[in-house]
Amino acid sequence: MTPFAIYFPQFYPTPTNNKAWGHGFTDWSLVANANLRDRWVRRAPRRGFYDGSSPEVHQAQIDEMKKFGLGGFAIYHYWFYTHQELDAFESTILSRVPGLPWFMIWATEGWSKRWLGDSASILHLTDSPSRSDIANHCDYLEKCFNSPDYFRINGRPLFVFYNLSHFSNPDLVLNGYRTALRERGHEIFIGHFVKNPSDVQYSSLVDATYFFEPRLFFGMQRMGRSTAAKRVHDGLKRLLSASLFSRLMLLMDKVQQRGLTYDANLFTLYLESEGRESIRRSIQCPVQDVLSPGWNNTPRYSDRFTAMGDLDAQVFAQLLLKSSDRCKQLPPLVNAWNEWSEGAAIEPCAYLESCYLDAIADVFS
Repeated sequence: MTPFAIYFPQFYPTPTNNKAWGHGFTDWSLVANANLRDRWVRRAPRRGFYDGSSPEVHQAQIDEMKKFGLGGFAIYHYWFYTHQELDAFESTILSRVPGLPWFMIWATEGWSKRWLGDSASILHLTDSPSRSDIANHCDYLEKCFNSPDYFRINGRPLFVFYNLSHFSNPDLVLNGYRTALRERGHEIFIGHFVKNPSDVQYSSLVDATYFFEPRLFFGMQRMGRSTAAKRVHDGLKRLLSASLFSRLMLLMDKVQQRGLTYDANLFTLYLESEGRESIRRSIQCPVQDVLSPGWNNTPRYSDRFTAMGDLDAQVFAQLLLKSSDRCKQLPPLVNAWNEWSEGAAIEPCAYLESCYLDAIADVFS
């Protein structure tokens, strides 16, 4: 199956970000600052720092995806029960027929300033949604699933949870969504991301699993990411106050994130390692990959960055082809079309041009 690319919708000002970071803030501020100070190997989109709320930009990006032969795209969906954030791209594709398959990845986390070493919360996402919370969300999801281009597995709309560990009772939350959407005529196909070994425990609750790289790669190199560590984490969360627990998580970040760069060759060897394959074999549902051509979150984390060297474009395309052959039920995902502030973008670049897209088009043609 031809790869889909993950789409990040955050490149335009919103009232929430204006309040939290200052009027007019977008992630372009982070990318521009890193470029200005030469804190990383420069990156910027070839079309310039665009307005991510513009339907014209959205259409141009979809046309590029088609031109280079991508199979579709997956959108990060930001729903907080009280309201939705960063919905401009969704609004565009719901108001017109994009002509490419698409599906949603619900970013199930609150917003904070943790990546700056600040425990302040920006937006809270409850870990125990009520029945009415779920019903209201499903009213919106029903509109999305009715889109003629929404991607389906055997007729069932694919809906992916980014972080099931966010919820205090993931099984109850998933059952709530299955029931509410079934009442609306949709038997959904639920996926989730494995970002750390501890996330594997949720694979028994869903229909499909995505190994989210390079986050899983980083997680397997670090302490405190195992299932046992997750139980300790959850126990501390119950025992400690919210503010004390947040400070403890910040301390762990400072210990583990200290300007680390991983070699791209080490990453490619890891992809075929017995440790990773043993995790795959332990999961009963279909498993597919989310692969990144590189990674560098210097714009967000500054000196506490985590980076992975850029993969050769042909090597990256071949890795996607292997993933496609290994699991034919699900499309492999590219992380990402436009995650510029974490150095993971295949959208045509002012410095790298369209090398990754050219390679994908060549290999999958």
